[in-house]
Amino acid sequence: MSAPHGPRGGPGPAAAAAAAPAAGAMPEMPDLSHLTEEERRIILGVMDRQKKEEAKEQSMLKKLHQQFESYKDQVKKMGEETKPTQDQKSEAPTCGICHKTKFADGCGHLCSYCQTKFCARCGGRVSLRSNKVTCVLTVKSTIT
Repeated sequence: MSAPHGPRGGPGPAAAAAAAPAAGAMPEMPDLSHLTEEERRIILGVMDRQKKEEAKEQSMLKKLHQQFESYKDQVKKMGEETKPTQDQKSEAPTCGICHKTKFADGCGHLCSYCQTKFCARCGGRVSLRSNKVTCVLTVKSTIT
């Protein structure tokens, strides 16, 4: 007995570690010659099922990655399309500052300086220069 043997006469742990495949590579087919035909069939069936499950998992991950990239592109497009311009600010149905207060037709105030439509909580008449209707953002930028 010159070579170390593991249980059932197979190679020992040292020999198995030396023959281990590189990371990411498919493992070699194990030596099943010492098993009965039924045991070989069972083990090969398990290994076949494992390969099928791994293939399913890889295809699912690929599909999820593609969906994620698609959703990411859609969000980018939506973000680019919905950037408000100066004209859209005054037509918005909600307060341009707090984005909470919803306006009915004709409600809300329009800032005399930045043309943002805002609610009563976010601005009002301010005696900055000429007692004009001004939003909080304009007042803060003027004060600082």
